[in-house]
Amino acid sequence: MPRERHCDFCESEIEPGTGTMFVRTDGTTIHFCSSKCEKNADLGRESRDLEWAGQEVEAPEEEAEEVEDAAEEAETEAETEADEEDAEEEAEEADAETEDAEADAAEDETQDDEDGEETEAEA
Repeated sequence: MPRERHCDFCESEIEPGTGTMFVRTDGTTIHFCSSKCEKNADLGRESRDLEWAGQEVEAPEEEAEEVEDAAEEAETEAETEADEEDAEEEAEEADAETEDAEADAAEDETQDDEDGEETEAEA
């Protein structure tokens, strides 16, 4: 069974039967997927400095679905929280309007009482 290997420079997967294996004099092995990676390593370049090297490998389908599900759940939670906040604000506005209406009614009653007393005093 062929072993899956990854490029030591760009970390991409190397298909069996392709790539280059470099063995140092101390016995360590370095695997390269292409001559481009091999030449850049020979020049002393770091893969973290190159945009094309070290690209993230695509997530398997199951993990991608989990990420999408988590994003959807977060979005629905945010919408629910926003709806609850809107409902609370509307309730507070309705309470404020009710209080204003009650205060206006109370003022009208006191004015009616004062008007009534004046008419009685005049009589």
